[in-house]
Amino acid sequence: MRFLFIIFALGLVGCGSTPYRDDYAKHVNLIADNYYDDANFKFSFSENPNVDLRGLYSQNDTVDATPILYQGGAGLAGLLVQIGTHSSIVQSQRNNKRAKEQEQANKPILPLINLTKEVPLIDLIGENSFQLVSLENAVSDTVKIKPIFFSNSDMTELSLKSIVWLPSQDKSKRRKQKFKYKNMIQVYSQRLNESQHKKLVNGDKGFLSEVLSSLLTTALYITKNELTGQYSKVKGPVQTFFIKDGSGEKVIRGSIVAEKCGYQIIQDIHSWFIAYPKPEVTAGINNDFTAQC
Repeated sequence: MRFLFIIFALGLVGCGSTPYRDDYAKHVNLIADNYYDDANFKFSFSENPNVDLRGLYSQNDTVDATPILYQGGAGLAGLLVQIGTHSSIVQSQRNNKRAKEQEQANKPILPLINLTKEVPLIDLIGENSFQLVSLENAVSDTVKIKPIFFSNSDMTELSLKSIVWLPSQDKSKRRKQKFKYKNMIQVYSQRLNESQHKKLVNGDKGFLSEVLSSLLTTALYITKNELTGQYSKVKGPVQTFFIKDGSGEKVIRGSIVAEKCGYQIIQDIHSWFIAYPKPEVTAGINNDFTAQC
């Protein structure tokens, strides 16, 4: 028993050292069939009311092993303390590595970041403004949304990760689940053509806002459809999709739940939603970002 306990504790060095990522969400769905009515759907933006735009990079947070010699003379309790300390060191190293990589990824797109520093999210939501509730006035069933925008280093492709959640109202000590619902919605833009890219390089704030608005309104469209039960009975065949972004090509397994606004809306095997331009749109040269989804 003692041996198994030690093995479990050693596992904490790996499992407990996962760095915090605010652009990731593990799917949780405890709402069963208690979906929202269209009229009752309200949302609020969490924390930062302005645009959060970051450089895109390959998120590999592995670090070289930190050599450590565990002292056995302190007994089992002392060993656990040493393991916990080692886990904290590894986690700190991973967080530092991620922070440095994000800082480097931000440098090529600093012109875009500077353009969006004071752009409020409310200016990007179009016809969804009547459903927005201020964070101060949000209630328990107000959907919380944290949108994070990304750009590749060439500033030719933009994307959005939107973390969506509903806090759990179950106060039972036996239940440790913090969320009634939580998910991640990703939206990818079409690749900008030459003239559109030139607008961004020249600091066209209005055009950049159009692109970001297109991404955010699409994410809101998907969020509302998901939480009003529009996708609950869609059971399409599982397919393989190849998605390209500035960090490489990703292989996604999932099903198409809808096609809208030039997007294939995919629910992958993690239950995340991914909106990716349909092939004929991706190949187009006259991309229109003004249409509201």
